[in-house]
Amino acid sequence: MEAARGIGRETYTYAVPEGIDLVPGHRVTVPFGRRSTYGFVVSLATDDPGVETKSIASAGDEPLLLPHQVELARQVADHYWVPLIECIRAMLPPRVRGTGSAGSQASSRQRRHTRLLELATGPAPPAARITLTAEQDAALEVMAANPVTLLHGVIASGKTEVYLAAAERALADGLRVLLLVPDISLTPQLVQRVRARLNAPVAVLHTQLTELERAQQWWRTRRGQAQVVLGSRSAVFAPIPRLGLICLDEEGSAAYKQDRTPRYEAGWVARRLAAVTGARLVMGSATPAVATYHEAKSGATALATMTRRIVGHDAEVELVDMRDEAAAGNRQPLSRRLVEAVTKTLENEEQTILYLNRRGLATYVMCRDCGRSVQCLGCSVALVQHAAGRALGAPSVVVEGLVCHYCGYSRAMPSVCDHCGSRNIRALGMGTVRLESMVRRLWPQARVLRLDSDVARGPDAYFRVWETFSERRADILVGTQLVARGLDLPAVTCVGVVDADLPLHFPDYRSAENTFALVAQVAGRAGRDGRASRVVVQTSNPEHYALRCAAAGDFEGFYAAELPARKAFVFPPYAQLAVLTRTDRDDGKAAGAAREAAETIAAGLLKDGIEGIRVMGPSPAFIHRLRGEYRWQVTLKGDGLERARNLAPRGKDWSFDVDPVT
Repeated sequence: MEAARGIGRETYTYAVPEGIDLVPGHRVTVPFGRRSTYGFVVSLATDDPGVETKSIASAGDEPLLLPHQVELARQVADHYWVPLIECIRAMLPPRVRGTGSAGSQASSRQRRHTRLLELATGPAPPAARITLTAEQDAALEVMAANPVTLLHGVIASGKTEVYLAAAERALADGLRVLLLVPDISLTPQLVQRVRARLNAPVAVLHTQLTELERAQQWWRTRRGQAQVVLGSRSAVFAPIPRLGLICLDEEGSAAYKQDRTPRYEAGWVARRLAAVTGARLVMGSATPAVATYHEAKSGATALATMTRRIVGHDAEVELVDMRDEAAAGNRQPLSRRLVEAVTKTLENEEQTILYLNRRGLATYVMCRDCGRSVQCLGCSVALVQHAAGRALGAPSVVVEGLVCHYCGYSRAMPSVCDHCGSRNIRALGMGTVRLESMVRRLWPQARVLRLDSDVARGPDAYFRVWETFSERRADILVGTQLVARGLDLPAVTCVGVVDADLPLHFPDYRSAENTFALVAQVAGRAGRDGRASRVVVQTSNPEHYALRCAAAGDFEGFYAAELPARKAFVFPPYAQLAVLTRTDRDDGKAAGAAREAAETIAAGLLKDGIEGIRVMGPSPAFIHRLRGEYRWQVTLKGDGLERARNLAPRGKDWSFDVDPVT
């Protein structure tokens, strides 16, 4: 028997004593050196291993992982260049991983459940009978005839109804369904619609649940008690027996990429999950990733297209040039046109969403005399000004201090510059907290909510904000990307994108794609029920093709404009990328190790006759210093990057990011 562990080698071999029945996926306790530890069975063999082996001490009553999950873990480990044990750990909630049984039985100490679970397990709301349109029917047939389908439908074309119709077919065949969403913001509405349409028990797997609830939902899924599993990125690893359909909503969202080891992308894993289980996969979005759309257009996957809205109509989108605003004497972050639009919306007793993808009060604090910003002590980033937390809807803002968004370091707002001693120090830029405060001053009669990751902490925090706004107990919602996708709120007739240029300035080959997607998606929150709606997009680059196409709702135009640049610079879909990062508290050591690795890989590729892979760097990471450690990177670009895996450097100071999103 081979058991995966996280020390040294990938696997270790143990003997199986008489009386213990094992299959791959079992959690076992084994002697390891002078102590005992746990591992997971990944294979069994009857041949003599040729070495002396110890016997396992004990095993769980049932395997934690299903057979297809062990194979999936191998494929994920191979593709993302990570140890197998890291992929197995990602498949298990923390409590289940540590004990093997937590959450498997009812808890006598549990007094309440997260509101989202109450919604998922409570009485199903009444559902009106749905008749699919011709486009929806056609899309459904394409999905039924192909193992993998990209469902490209304009906003409000009814993609969710197609998912649910496909789910009904799968459930009728005795199969189970996995519905994946990128953000918690999409979960409550989808849970409501699933409960209303599908007469089947639902499990929710989401990091916003408590650890006990995650374990309980995991066990319901593992034992087949849930026929529909709904969750965010990590739910792609759910132990679902008889899986027949996987729906990946909002394909292309950066939220599907895990930023910690294993750095998987849920869309890639979903494809492998479909392959090892035989389930059908449908990936839906109005703004799919350029690489995914290219794959569908080339015939590698099926393409189903829906071009018509089934409810409402497209909102009027206006690009406001903030350079003209400044020239006219308006130095405020909100343009005159946006202020006018919000005021009119309030007068009509309708709702507004204001989108700004930056948290906090100010994005940096700078000395006006020497020009330096207040930096984190352990990261090469500016500190962000934040306010103290407050109750939902409370009007006051109390400044707390400066915080690093990467390591959590905080300090008080300085009264003088740390570098030159000047008192001319100011908070500049604007985050969602400052925008919220400005909105309250401009429209004191309005009921204002804010939704960002600072607010959405805790199992019920997001749910409360969504519930309040959806029940029209608030007039204006200020938020980050959590408000950008999927929300279906009929009373929203005004959307303001406060700074559309933010993603354009990020050093990312997908910057134009991200800009198009975010603007198009947040614009789609308006006009859901047919009322006259308006979207105001503030920018200093109104001529940029990503913004022009987003304003026109023209994905094909954006795709045609974006693809030549991808080809010219050899970025996906024309190449794969892998970023190898070396960290060290000594900047020189990190740089030297990265330089040595780049030279070794280049020499190895030449020696082995491997063509089609370029080695670039080393170069400092975008955030050069993070949590007290310096970071240097080597980038590989080309096809078949797995051919270079054996040349990659080893050691705990190295991390690999295959298919990075930035």
